[in-house]
Amino acid sequence: MDIDPNRLLEGNPGEIEKVYKLLPELDSMRRNGYDVVSRLVELSSRLRSERVADMVSAITLMFSVMFGQQISEEDARRIGEVIDVFKCIKIEEDGVEVDSECLSSVNVPEELKEQIRSVSLVNLIWS
Repeated sequence: MDIDPNRLLEGNPGEIEKVYKLLPELDSMRRNGYDVVSRLVELSSRLRSERVADMVSAITLMFSVMFGQQISEEDARRIGEVIDVFKCIKIEEDGVEVDSECLSSVNVPEELKEQIRSVSLVNLIWS
């Protein structure tokens, strides 16, 4: 089927219908009352139009659009801290390295930090 991405992202009902015909699994979800394609189109257009400065804002917006639920400011902050942990992991040609100073500065449970250090150590041993 020839789906015009620009018209789809504009929310054109004809293009949305083409997606449902292309993916019958999604159509069965729609018959159960969840119009996933329209929500994805709405999410895409809102992410393009709103100033989303970071991943936390994008996740908050995604929960709002896709599930009709707001996540709390505290939950959004925690998600942001976990994302910050991944910024401390450096993947290079000779393996994975964890910036210990960066990891120490992130406010996440110590258990998570130890798991990340362990994965890095295992990778070092295997390489």
